[in-house]
This record gives sequence, structure tokens and C-alpha cells, in this order.
Amino acid sequence: MQAQSRHKLNGYLLMFLSSSLMGGIGAFARYIGAPGLFISFCRNTAGVILVTLLFMAGRKFIKFRGFRITPMIIFSGVFLGLLSGLYVMSTQMTTLANAAFLIYTGPVYSTILASIFLKEPFTKVTAISLGSVFLGCLLIIGIINYSQGAGLTLTLDLDPKYMVGNLVALASGVAYGLFLFFSRYRMDVDSDVRAYTNFIFASLTLGAINLVSLPDLSKTNWPILIIAAFVTGAGAFYLLTVASKILLAGELATISYQETIMATILGVALFAEPLSLMQIIGGVLIIA
Repeated sequence: MQAQSRHKLNGYLLMFLSSSLMGGIGAFARYIGAPGLFISFCRNTAGVILVTLLFMAGRKFIKFRGFRITPMIIFSGVFLGLLSGLYVMSTQMTTLANAAFLIYTGPVYSTILASIFLKEPFTKVTAISLGSVFLGCLLIIGIINYSQGAGLTLTLDLDPKYMVGNLVALASGVAYGLFLFFSRYRMDVDSDVRAYTNFIFASLTLGAINLVSLPDLSKTNWPILIIAAFVTGAGAFYLLTVASKILLAGELATISYQETIMATILGVALFAEPLSLMQIIGGVLIIA
């Protein structure tokens, strides 16, 4: 029992580190100067490179012995690529608050799907935890705000000019939920192998999308892009894949909202963005 608890704790730690690293993409993206879909392609390609080096250094290619590709393996990789690509794309088409809110509907979808199709328990504690962190997320990204004159207000911007961007952001949330959901299948596959296949199919998906409309890379800051790709992409997605084998969908969902805290901290530290009381309360709700 103690070994099982320690294993679970490792899963929480890995997911915490993963979401913290992913929270840095917004800060990096301001300095990169490349289209969002290309940034996402580089993040996943960096993962392919990283895991290839790990396999070569540890002579781990033997782990593929007996491995068979199934639709669930392909789907988890495809949706990993789509969630990252569509999210970064949506930030260029709608408000940051709208994009962040809509992608973070994803963990809610995955928890519901896992409870229905995988029979994972959806207890009152899970519901309360998920509700708390989701509310905290809304406070941090500013969807729920407070001012002395207006009191509590909802600031989801439904201006028609943002309609396409909002739909892209919503699609990124659906992709996020489906990635977490499909990652709970094929628990027989080694974590390193699953990470490898996730990165490969994510890179193929985003590579195909980028080929349809070749991006303008003339203003790209390549050193920053490479650092961002390995830190917020390869490292974050690898840890997420490992954590998804340990934690249930509801547990993954609650920890994933840590990303909003890290993004807020980086915004304050690097860009002197104001920190409101509502954001502090949101952070407390997520941590609690």
C-alpha cells in the first residue's frame, strides 16, 4: 500500500512539473516571432529528438519488441499535436482570456469520458476538486473579475470578430480532453515508447498542417525557439505522457490547472503584469 501511494505521489509530481513547464510557452512565444502552428511543430519534433537520444543512450529500443500500433496510440499522438497547435493558433485569433478558458475545458471532457467509457470513479471529492480548480482557473485568467463599481463580472468576449478564434480555442480544448482520455488506453505500453509514438504522430500531424500553408519564418528567433521547444515541449509533454500512465483522468485534470499559475507568475516576473486579488484567490483554489 505504501509503494502504491509513493507511485501515485510520483504521478502527481510529474504532472505538476509538466504543467509548470507548459505554462512557460506564453512567455517564450512573445520572443519567438514564428507562427503558432510552427512553434507547436517544433515543440513536438524536439520531443522526437529528445526521446531518440534517450533511447540511443540507454539502448532502450528493445522496448519496442512486441509493440503494436493501435488506433488509440495514433489518436493520442494526433490529439497531442492538435491541442498544442490549435491553442497557440487561437491566441493569435482571439483574446488570451478566451483562448485559455476554452482550452481548459479539456480536462473536464476527459474526466467525463473516462468515467463513462473507462469506468474510472467520479466521486464527490473528484467533482469538488475539479470544480475548485476550474473556478480558480477562471479567476486567474480573468474570465471572472471584480471591481468596486460593477461587482463580479464575466469577461468572456463574444464579439463576432473573435468567433473563429473562439471556435479554434474550443477545438483545442476538445483536443486536450481527447488526448488525456486516449492516453488512458493501452496501459500495457511502456511510458517511453508511448512518449515516442505520441511525439511522432503529433509531429506528423502538425507537419502536414504546416505544409498546407507554409509559414513565414523570416522573423523567427531561432535560439529562443529551440529552448522553448525542448523546455515547454519535449520536457513537458514527456512528463505528461509518463504521468498519464499513473494517474486517473480526474487526477490529471485537477493538476493540469497548475499551468495557469505558472503562466501568471511568469507574466508578473518577466513582464510586470499586474496581479489582482482575484488571481491570488484563484491560485489558492487551485493549490488547495
